[in-house]
This record gives sequence, C-alpha cells and structure tokens, in this order.
Amino acid sequence: MPDQSPPDHKALTSLYGDWIKRMALLLKARMPWADLDEMLQWGAVGMMEASQRFDPSHGVAFQAFASRRIKGAMIDGLRREGARRRDEAVLAPEVMENTVQEDSYGQVDPLSLLARTDNYTLLVAALKTLPELEYRILALHFYNDLNNREIAAVLDISEGYASRLRKRALELLGTHMNAAQSGETMP
Repeated sequence: MPDQSPPDHKALTSLYGDWIKRMALLLKARMPWADLDEMLQWGAVGMMEASQRFDPSHGVAFQAFASRRIKGAMIDGLRREGARRRDEAVLAPEVMENTVQEDSYGQVDPLSLLARTDNYTLLVAALKTLPELEYRILALHFYNDLNNREIAAVLDISEGYASRLRKRALELLGTHMNAAQSGETMP
C-alpha cells in the first residue's frame, strides 16, 4: 500500500501549487467575477488545513482528501466575500450614488430616484420589502456590475428569468418608493 501521509509544507507547495491554481482557474471560469489571487490564497489555506487534518487511517488518499478541502475553502471564501459585498451594497451611500442612471426612454429607475433624494433610510426600507431572490439580483447587478447572463450563472437560473426578476424588483422598489413619498403604507 502506498504511503498515505501528507507531505510537509515545502513539498505541498511544489507538488500541489499548480494543482491549486488549476482548481482556482476552473472555479473562476464558472464565476468570472471572482478574484483569482484571493481564490489561490483560500486554496493554499485549504491545503494547509487538509495537511493538518489528514488521517491516513480512514483509507482515503491525501489528494482526494485535500481536493475537497481546497475547493471548499475557495467556495467558503467566495461566500464570505459575497455576503460582505452585499451588506456594503445596501449600506454604502457612495455605492448608491454610482447607480444613478437613466434608461433609454429618459425614465429614472427607482434606485436612482432614491439616491437623488438622499433618502437612504427609505432605500433600505424599500430593499427590505423585496423577496430574497430579487434583492440578490439587484445587489449583483448594481453592486457587482454583473449583467443578466452573469447573474443567471451565479444564481443558476435562465438569463431571461434573471432579466424579468430584475425588472420586477425595480418595479416593486418604485411602487414602494411612490407609496412612501405619498404617505401611503405598503403591506
């Protein structure tokens, strides 16, 4: 039976450095917005954790054990980073100011109107009324600058559905904003 023990840290770098990079590139191909350097760092951390936690008595080869830990570390890092960015997207006024734009008919989208009135409390309240999926789509579009195709890939939905949900989310924000400005209460 071949040696099942993990190599030392120096050997890990030489043996698995290209392997970690290949895994990061494969994930980046599926998630083009991801930062490759960060994924490589998360992968290296995953490799070190795998080397520390590996137990050859379970009968699993180190490479198989490590590959799951490396990929898991990269995905966990992307999730943490995405959650942090979504939180910043809702609360950062400078981000909302950058979203001011008019469509081809000269109509201003609800986020732009909210940003122009400097009523961020109203914006946060309006965003909280959105269903989770619509909220995520707006965060991905306005904060991460993803187009419908990229949003669809992230959320594992069709591009057309992503477009319809984004339009519906903006309409819901507009309805909530108009009601709040006229003093009506929304259900």
